[in-house]
Amino acid sequence: MRDITLCHPRLQLLAGQLVEECSRQGLSIKIGETLRTKEEQDALYAQGRTRPGAIVTNAPGSSYSSYHQWGTAFDFFRNDGKGAYNEEGRFFDQVGMIGQSLGLEWGGSWKSIVDKPHFQLPDWGSTTAGIRKLYASPEEFMKTWPAAEEKTGWIRDAIGWWLRNEDGTYPKNQWRLIDHHWYLFNPDGYLCTGWHRWDGTACDPENGGGDWYFLDNTAGSPYEGACWHTRENGAQEIWHVE
Repeated sequence: MRDITLCHPRLQLLAGQLVEECSRQGLSIKIGETLRTKEEQDALYAQGRTRPGAIVTNAPGSSYSSYHQWGTAFDFFRNDGKGAYNEEGRFFDQVGMIGQSLGLEWGGSWKSIVDKPHFQLPDWGSTTAGIRKLYASPEEFMKTWPAAEEKTGWIRDAIGWWLRNEDGTYPKNQWRLIDHHWYLFNPDGYLCTGWHRWDGTACDPENGGGDWYFLDNTAGSPYEGACWHTRENGAQEIWHVE
């Protein structure tokens, strides 16, 4: 699965901080594998043993030996167009050091099956032996998780920015005028940045229709995501609506 919201609330927070800090340092990443079911872990364990491919894990699903099964681990990949797992420029080492500075355990520091695209919470040790002594199953462990804080307004997670309304809903596939600026939200509810199409009813429609719009893509800017427009003299500026 590739949904960080299925993971432990603290891991969600740290994943978001990792993506943001990496972006600040010029390293573009995305979150990959997150929570895994027993069946998914067994299939991965079979790789290189009873199925084609290289061995990538020593943890069979039936043993609950992977922190992915406990919702306390995630993988990431490179997202700069140079190849998802291209190590050029010590990319994964740089991300690994950032993750460690945030308090995450990095798989790149392991001696057995070094796993550079992997992070996990360090609370129960490098293996799941400790957590398995405390909880009979991942399901029992998940019952102890604190409820995620129900904040309203702008929220940033490991994927990007989104906007929670007071009733818990959020805009998706629509424009919103906020503080004198227009913002576009994609079908998943995340804020759009850069070039996107809008056909009057949908963001980036599958048929490629609609007009192009540019949404400010300056990460960390107070106007990130704000729509630009062209003035009468042809100059470009962030659109301010009175």
